Amino acid sequence: MRFQALILSLIILISFLITGVNGSASLTILAEENPAPEPIDTSPSLFAKDFYSAFKEKTIILGEKTALANRDLAEKINQNMDFLNQAASVNFDNFILKLNSQPEADPPRAEKNNSKDYALISETGIDLSPLICDSEIPQLAVKAALVKYLSPSMDSEQVIFELNPGSRWPIASLTKLMTSVIAAEKIDSDIDSDKEITMSAKAVATEGAAGGFGVGEIYKTGDLIKAMLVSSSNDAAAGVIENFGEKEFIDEMQKKAAELKMFQTSYLEPTGLSFINQSTANDLAKLVNYVRQNHPELLEISRQKEVEIFELKSKKARKLLSVNRFAGQTDFIGGKTGYIEESGRNLVALFDINGKIILSIVLGADDSFKETEKIKSFIQKCISPTLF
Repeated sequence: MRFQALILSLIILISFLITGVNGSASLTILAEENPAPEPIDTSPSLFAKDFYSAFKEKTIILGEKTALANRDLAEKINQNMDFLNQAASVNFDNFILKLNSQPEADPPRAEKNNSKDYALISETGIDLSPLICDSEIPQLAVKAALVKYLSPSMDSEQVIFELNPGSRWPIASLTKLMTSVIAAEKIDSDIDSDKEITMSAKAVATEGAAGGFGVGEIYKTGDLIKAMLVSSSNDAAAGVIENFGEKEFIDEMQKKAAELKMFQTSYLEPTGLSFINQSTANDLAKLVNYVRQNHPELLEISRQKEVEIFELKSKKARKLLSVNRFAGQTDFIGGKTGYIEESGRNLVALFDINGKIILSIVLGADDSFKETEKIKSFIQKCISPTLF
């Protein structure tokens, strides 16, 4: 740019000198006929001086604008870097979790000589000493899993196998297990009581259409709990916490988690739509045990293939179908499904297998029902002569 400006200046200067020499005679004649007032200094030195001053002024202005633009650019870059750093720090744990929990590629079949070769490898190793099994350990395509025997007396349990049981993961609608517990304990101690809740526009506008609720409809709390556990209705969950107070309700959920020593569990809202609602397989097992001991009616609701709810204003009843594939099966004791894009398919389930109670938890599956079927099939082929 500087070189081009210099060339242009030289061309203008040479042109001016040539014009000055060739036009001297005509300038003299014109001066005699029309005397000029005061001579104007048009010498090359003055032109060069003016040109230089103008050029210098433009250069200074350009420099100031460039400096200002660079400063603005630097500020924007710093702002973006701060944002990226904050985002990175928030998501780093989840990134590491996802990175570490990716299932390893299957080795060639001929190399599978013992349990360590399989995809399902727990943090402490798989202890099958209490079991006598006719089948191999299932290969589970999940991010975390926990399978336990639970004693009928509810005073003991035994891990069958586990995978990343202490790793935090988005739990999606498994959240509604805790939402139902708090609703039962803080709003409606009797599942069939007459406590009424009116569905607001905000509750009905909650993402997801499960339950088919309408603005202004009135339901008993127990019916909304049924909708949460069977059809996994977000509207029902939102309606319940509005009646109690949103902040207060979430505080109660978190307090209950602390009471149950679920120290790796966090709740931001009652539906599970937020990926910040996270827990671990170990913590979820504590919650299931609490429900089993203190709220068996919730498990009874969740095992139903369909339930009936009653809208009080119109006095109309309607049926809701379960989203749980195991619902209605004779060996299914109860449980809850959960899905958002960030979590994949989650499933907590209790089964009666070979006369024993089995707790199965799978997190982050493409098909949680398929992975749970693998677990059931494996357990059905095992016996535990030393259990309880």
